[in-house]
Amino acid sequence: MGELLKNPLTLWLRWLFTCLAYQIRFGGKSIRIEYMAELSNVTFEGTNKVYKFARLRDVRLGFFSYVSRGTQVYNAEVGKFTCIGPETIIGPGEHPVRGYISSHPAFYSTMAQAGTTFSDQDYVVEIPKTVIGHNVWIGARAIIRAGVTIGDGGVIAAGSVVVKDVAPYTVVGGVPAILIRERFDDDVKKLVQRSEWWNWPTDKLSKNAAAFRDERKFMELMNRSGD
Repeated sequence: MGELLKNPLTLWLRWLFTCLAYQIRFGGKSIRIEYMAELSNVTFEGTNKVYKFARLRDVRLGFFSYVSRGTQVYNAEVGKFTCIGPETIIGPGEHPVRGYISSHPAFYSTMAQAGTTFSDQDYVVEIPKTVIGHNVWIGARAIIRAGVTIGDGGVIAAGSVVVKDVAPYTVVGGVPAILIRERFDDDVKKLVQRSEWWNWPTDKLSKNAAAFRDERKFMELMNRSGD
């Protein structure tokens, strides 16, 4: 039976039915699900794309956000206009390493990851929710620990391992990830955050697209509008 479920035709049909189900559910929201992406309990706000071979489980994907090829995302809230690079892992399962004789889930989880379990209940929250803000960029092959919060405008360098919260509008990188620099001066940071531009209607975003390529122009736009 297991081999049948791994049959290429079976896998293709499962992907096809998944795509159809999400297109029906979120019809009119401009959702694109590429070949062999695996989705389970995913909510789309609209204008989203999930690339080939990505896997999303228990995820909410904000407006205009996308998930690149081969990326895995588990139990996560993803904001608007967030870019998730290829082959990243967000929210992998946690294993206890303090106070437990064994870190094997057979002793604390009922999920039976190895096919059986000795546990009568779940003693550990294995995949706490990860929160990723608006306008975040996560580079290729980064790993984001489950339960971490990445603030609005955060940038995660490619290949980084993020094990703690990332402040808004900061660039972090390394193993483990550490602060590299601030994205903006304090005045610009406060103005961008106050603007909440990710909530603007698309016609306003289109009209002012040039301002998003030059922070001076963006500040002028905000000063003219009185925001």
